[in-house]
Amino acid sequence: MFSALLLAATVASAPAAGTYSYVSTMNGSEIGHTKITLASSAQGLTLTESGAGNMNGQSGSVNDTLTLDARLQPLTYTADASVADSRNMRSTITFDGATAKQTGDVSQTYPLIGSAKHFVLLDVGPFSGFFMMPAQLHAWNDQPVTAIVPNFAHSMVLAPEKSRPERPSDVPAGDAVYAFNSMVAIAIWYNPHTLIVDQVDVPAQGLIVKRL
Repeated sequence: MFSALLLAATVASAPAAGTYSYVSTMNGSEIGHTKITLASSAQGLTLTESGAGNMNGQSGSVNDTLTLDARLQPLTYTADASVADSRNMRSTITFDGATAKQTGDVSQTYPLIGSAKHFVLLDVGPFSGFFMMPAQLHAWNDQPVTAIVPNFAHSMVLAPEKSRPERPSDVPAGDAVYAFNSMVAIAIWYNPHTLIVDQVDVPAQGLIVKRL
């Protein structure tokens, strides 16, 4: 137990251990909700997530687990999703230095791209990767990262934009933001003291994910 507490004390700054809930809306209509539990682990941190939603008349659910080392680098990621009237989908990603390997429904290998020295997870549906982004970028001095989107078996470079989007009226006045425009404009609003994400906006899709 003492060694676990010692390890936890050396983990880079991150949101406090606990459970965090979010609701997703698209063009004003609720489409889903998710709950993330963050805990210390033998490696560093473990996030377990359970979510469900309904979109275009189809209901679905997702469960995923993301483990990180003490520097918040991803170690493993597993996601299981099911959609009504469809087969289950499963992705597993393991990380080994400059390479990440995806297995499951899709087999893919991802190298670090360009000057990026770290991977992040930005899956479609699961929210755990977005939840950790502010803490990871803080730990890595806002350097570019290679973002993996397992659902599309795709990777890309993400670098924080210097320009800041307009603050939505319901985002806390003290929140900071990470904005990206690599594929589609995304704004991640977070508390700079706790590193907890309060809201994620994807304007082109009318998508808002808000902390409850």
